[in-house]
Amino acid sequence: MDEDKKREEAGQEWVDRILRDIRSEEEQTEPAEEQPRPASGTTGQFRRQDAAPPPPRRTAEEPRPPEKRPRRSSRKRTRVHRVGYLNTLLYVAVTLAVCVFASIFCLRAAADVLAVSRPDHAVEVEVPEGTDTAALAQIYKEAGLIEFPWMFELVAKYEGIGTIEPGSYVLNTNMGYTSLMKAVEKSSQPRETVNVTIPEGYTLSQIADLMEEHGVCSASDFMQAVENTAFDYDFVEEIPDDGLIYHRLEGYLFPDTYEFYTNENALNVINRMMDNFDRRVTPEIRSMAQEQGMTLHELLTLASIIQAEAPDEENMALVSSVYRNRLDDPANFPRLQADPTRNYANEEIAVSVGINGQQIINAYNTYEGEGLPPGPINNPGMAAILAAITPAETNYYYFCSDLKTREFFYAETLEEHEQNLVRANLR
Repeated sequence: MDEDKKREEAGQEWVDRILRDIRSEEEQTEPAEEQPRPASGTTGQFRRQDAAPPPPRRTAEEPRPPEKRPRRSSRKRTRVHRVGYLNTLLYVAVTLAVCVFASIFCLRAAADVLAVSRPDHAVEVEVPEGTDTAALAQIYKEAGLIEFPWMFELVAKYEGIGTIEPGSYVLNTNMGYTSLMKAVEKSSQPRETVNVTIPEGYTLSQIADLMEEHGVCSASDFMQAVENTAFDYDFVEEIPDDGLIYHRLEGYLFPDTYEFYTNENALNVINRMMDNFDRRVTPEIRSMAQEQGMTLHELLTLASIIQAEAPDEENMALVSSVYRNRLDDPANFPRLQADPTRNYANEEIAVSVGINGQQIINAYNTYEGEGLPPGPINNPGMAAILAAITPAETNYYYFCSDLKTREFFYAETLEEHEQNLVRANLR
């Protein structure tokens, strides 16, 4: 019995020593900044760290408890991991930004070389004598034809641009680098020229066919440039933004005799005729139209009808008086009833727009629409323009002509007009 009690007390003492050893090791491994824990059974008092009893010596017979490794704080490792994650994210973000910037730049450069998505806008440039590729690139840059002069120089070097021919050129902002280079290259062969006379009263489509017949440019290139290019002229900006206008520049290509190069750029051809119009239709003529309550577009529209109706200046002034009198009395004469407008609507417009453009056809046909048509029906000459702005003073509201003799008959009343129709062999 005594033996058992001794063993029990020895075992309890051994357990107590082990617990004291564990406590001592925990206290040694705790961070210095942590506050000591209060001893059990105390209120607000803490056991001093330096008052802990020294660990007892172990005898050979006593088993050695397993050593417990001190706990390592995970704060430093977590911080290292977090810094690593931030560096990775920053690297990825910078890489993506560089890739996006490079992609955007490459797309812009390619679009500039090929002139992708650029508007059709005519630009006139002057290339001086002795211009090299670098100077040409700067001229194009200032004119808004290219965005990257250094890229133009690289492409020109790669393509092998020839000798630059000095002179004045009309170019388009939708032309790519290659087209811009070819436009100013000096030809190895002398360029052939041809004289082309544009008759007064020709339509745009007739002028286009005439250019193709003389080898100046193709009719399709001519019409494409006419319809889709924005030209830098004040009078072009005054053209109404009306969806019923069939050809925007109809009436603005001045009929005259021109000398053109064969195989010429269509833009140069059109610009020559518009330059001539700008000189011939003077500010004085435009001011006179404005004083009479007419816009330049209305003046040209009326002049185009007069051009198609009358063969000479005398009859132009009389025909002008008839139409001006009708325009001044819309209550009694709401429609001009001009045969050339009906012909233009049925022969020129209807062929292109078909039944879907019936509204445009009716607007140009003055037997259907009221007042002036939306725009000119041809390109009138100076005599017709002056007749439109300076009509003869008459009381005529009707006229007709003998189709064989071209004799004109004018009348103030419908009854007189009916008699003239018989005289003109029209009844």
